[in-house]
Amino acid sequence: MNIGKEYQYNTDIIGKTKVHSLDSNYKINIKTSVTYKGKDPDEDYHIFEITETEYNLEMYEDPLIVQITEMTNKVCGIYSTLEVGVNKKGEIAKIYNKDAIRDKWKEVKDWLTNSHPIEAYEIIRAKEYELTNEEMEIKSIKFIHFLYQFFYIFGKEPLNEGSKSYLKREDMDRFGAGVVIPVSLSVSEKLTEQKFSEWNVEGQMIRDDKMIRRLREFAKDNYMHPDYKIKGKYLYDDRILLKSDFTITEQLGEFFYYHCYMDTHLEL
Repeated sequence: MNIGKEYQYNTDIIGKTKVHSLDSNYKINIKTSVTYKGKDPDEDYHIFEITETEYNLEMYEDPLIVQITEMTNKVCGIYSTLEVGVNKKGEIAKIYNKDAIRDKWKEVKDWLTNSHPIEAYEIIRAKEYELTNEEMEIKSIKFIHFLYQFFYIFGKEPLNEGSKSYLKREDMDRFGAGVVIPVSLSVSEKLTEQKFSEWNVEGQMIRDDKMIRRLREFAKDNYMHPDYKIKGKYLYDDRILLKSDFTITEQLGEFFYYHCYMDTHLEL
């Protein structure tokens, strides 16, 4: 990406979550601007300024938690502009605009306190604690839809064209159980007829006894076999992302199912 140039992206997100008999379907459209600001002179980080310019919750079929969704979107709004340092592994390692984020939080906290004084109490307390711990805050923001997809294979290109790289990364379960899921990734690259670079990534849960035990405890099912997988395709023109589609699926037995499809493209 060219230093200082702004790139505009459009993302459509379509998802489905099932928890016991409750199905939740949603569709979100997000517009995001990305500006690459170069390397950090003091640390081995690439600096990006990422601004969410538009967020549209186009469909959300779960009237029972509309209020929670409204409060969550307000809290996420404090990160509408992020200036972050990304290391060579594609991990967000530093937040540069923390002061601006905390100023926004003061406004959102006042809104939560006035609009939902009882319901928002635990949300406010949790966020206040998170904002005092940068490591915890980074763990939270890296799962923002656009950031998660955009940086998922950053720095993970195959060693040679036409070959595959096998890597390991850690994801979080999608049901709020707080369980870290180790994932084995394969990344391959090929050149398209249009001379674009196409990267394909597939990931599968690495089975781990401790992780499985915790997921079974959460699902209250001692016999279920959890499943977590991802699949994505990225199209680049000289390191500029042109298009990406990305799918995450998690299933914990019969009663817990999560599926999310994200489609991002560069607006020309």
